[in-house]
Amino acid sequence: MNLGAETEQVEHKKSTSELKEGMQSIAAILNKHSAGELYFGVRDNGEVIGQQTGARTLRDVSQAITTSIEPRVYATVEKLQADDDKTYIKVTFSGNERPYSCRGTYRIRVADEDLAMSTAQLESLMLERLNRREPWDARASLRPISNVDEKTLKDYIERGNTNGRISFEYDGVEPVLERMGLLTADGRLTNAAAVLFCKSRVAALKMGVFANEKRIDILDIQQASGTLFDLLNQARFYVLSNIRRRVKITGEKMERDEIPELPMDAVREAIVNALAHQDYTAGEAIQVEIYPSSVEIYNAGWFIDGQVPEDHLSGKSRNSKSRNELIANTLFKSKDIEHFGTGMLRLQELCDEAGVKVEYLNCDNGTRVVFHRNDPFAGSTSSEEFASSSQAVRKQFANDNENAAYAYLVANGPTGPAAIADVLGMTRRGAQKLLQRLVEREYLEARGTTSNRVYYVSNKR
Repeated sequence: MNLGAETEQVEHKKSTSELKEGMQSIAAILNKHSAGELYFGVRDNGEVIGQQTGARTLRDVSQAITTSIEPRVYATVEKLQADDDKTYIKVTFSGNERPYSCRGTYRIRVADEDLAMSTAQLESLMLERLNRREPWDARASLRPISNVDEKTLKDYIERGNTNGRISFEYDGVEPVLERMGLLTADGRLTNAAAVLFCKSRVAALKMGVFANEKRIDILDIQQASGTLFDLLNQARFYVLSNIRRRVKITGEKMERDEIPELPMDAVREAIVNALAHQDYTAGEAIQVEIYPSSVEIYNAGWFIDGQVPEDHLSGKSRNSKSRNELIANTLFKSKDIEHFGTGMLRLQELCDEAGVKVEYLNCDNGTRVVFHRNDPFAGSTSSEEFASSSQAVRKQFANDNENAAYAYLVANGPTGPAAIADVLGMTRRGAQKLLQRLVEREYLEARGTTSNRVYYVSNKR
């Protein structure tokens, strides 16, 4: 009988005379994969040669696991019988408290070998363990409560009230943050509160347009700081302002619609995911890079707990566990993200509908989402025409919010103040006033009653 060759998660030992080495393999496999199997009475090639397996033998294996490996692992040890009646031992183990040591030594599995762990690997796993036990976003921030941007917090609560995920009204910075679980036990801001509602002290967002993929010729470069919501809006608008659009004339009134080459709801999903799941301990900025053939969004930190992006994009995985659970939970309450692992599936569906290829890449200890740009809409117009169309929006207004609101209508068609308020992170009343200013200057047209008013891009400009 043959069980198959050894792998990164399966180790074979001829007998329990190799019990010491077997314990080393368990720790090494746990440090790489968090689960695996160990067999006694089996050759390296998988051939079952048999092993004496009395009750004492099974007990010795179990006790060796308990006493040799830290943190403790409680494995399943069982006696099995091969087709030719030879008996052997199977040990099934798992654990999520890595790094694991075997008698004080740390190893990691590489192919079918147990290699000594490097200092850098050990430090990384130690930090990972600390973040599991005491997540970074729940720890106390060095920022004082006075640094909270109250308008951002008020607007956030109003959005949560509107969508039904926050039941209480705004009644002050500290009471609200306490109810949201964003203060520590001794009343200090958590790191989550600082990221969400305090303006960053350094550039937390870097954006650039490049002439080619070699990154030699830089056509535009910008840096931004602000609250998480500020960064979300600025990154989204930067992409919208620097990609091509297809112009479509519709209706009897010959209304002019501009359709972005990328689905902007998918782009927004990618940006908010980058901000929510960023490894903020790395001290890196979110990066938005625009190339002739792609738009790329980078954030520090790869998917956690062995999650595979392809499984999320296909809908196979709905694992919603985040590196920053407190940040993610807060964004869920304002409906900026969903909590059931469906955001990436929706991103993939939007890209499929638009005929845009999207992929997640693991690079430089971070995550890079790549939106591949197609040829300019099957040659319906030149790339120069698309470029001038996208840049025109950005040059029409000195006020960024007005610019962003106008660009949103150009990209998404007629809309109401609620959508603009959500996109810009402002109150509905503020959005109404902004849209009315654009109507007065003939950039937009308003139709419908006051309570059901919809705004259109005007043909007068």
